[in-house]
Amino acid sequence: MGTRFLGDEPFSRSFKGALMVLCILLLLIQCSLAATSNKSSNHFYKWEVEYMYWSPDGLENVVMGINGKFPGPTIRARAGDTVHVQLTNKLHTEGVVIHWHGIRQKGTPWADGTASISQCAINPGETFDYRFTVDRAGTYFYHGHYGMQRSAGLYGSLIVDVAEGEEEPFQYDGEFDLLLSDWWHKSAHHQEVGLSSRPMRWIGEPQSLLINGRGQFGCSLAAHYSNDTSSLSQCDITGHEQWAPSILRVDPNKTYRIRLSSTTALASLNVGIGEK
Repeated sequence: MGTRFLGDEPFSRSFKGALMVLCILLLLIQCSLAATSNKSSNHFYKWEVEYMYWSPDGLENVVMGINGKFPGPTIRARAGDTVHVQLTNKLHTEGVVIHWHGIRQKGTPWADGTASISQCAINPGETFDYRFTVDRAGTYFYHGHYGMQRSAGLYGSLIVDVAEGEEEPFQYDGEFDLLLSDWWHKSAHHQEVGLSSRPMRWIGEPQSLLINGRGQFGCSLAAHYSNDTSSLSQCDITGHEQWAPSILRVDPNKTYRIRLSSTTALASLNVGIGEK
């Protein structure tokens, strides 16, 4: 038998066949990666955190907001998507971090927002990029995790829908996202100092309970329908105030999903749903 060289016909056919199979495999892998990337999306947000004047319950106070709004903007994504939040700390004298409540942060522990544990606080004037994957559908929320910043108003909704191509286990015609929170007229620093004092000094019960950042202090929406005018002061609301309640509009014979999150700092709430 003579030595076979690259140009010999049997070897050449075998080499060309293997090369063709390799090219087909690479093409299939590329198509698979493209299909996977098409199913997931990136959601980019640019946030500035700062104190501002606001009227959560009819009494103007200082709250911590995002991009000039309270509560912060709602994040909505699908399971498997990537959320990217570029956060700039516009506070003058304190750091800030954000905890994404309920998100497991697989592979991204530095984005969990637990100050001095998995992440250094973002100093005044600094910018930090949170980038993580939301891997499970559900109703979540985010909040400040430095000192009592959640109590100061640093929170918002994070809703994760089912992945592309999947369906919810139940059907509904619409949905409402409700954020419950407690609100004091004294600052979050009063709470922090009181809780860390020895003996502890309790700040007392909250002046208002807020739904989506809105409540009523010193008056009642029910006063208009009550015969007892001595103990209830009627709220004079036009509907354009920052503290005017959000109206949930529904249609007859429709099914609605209620997404409920409690961002309370010190109060414990019970929620009951009854049928007339």
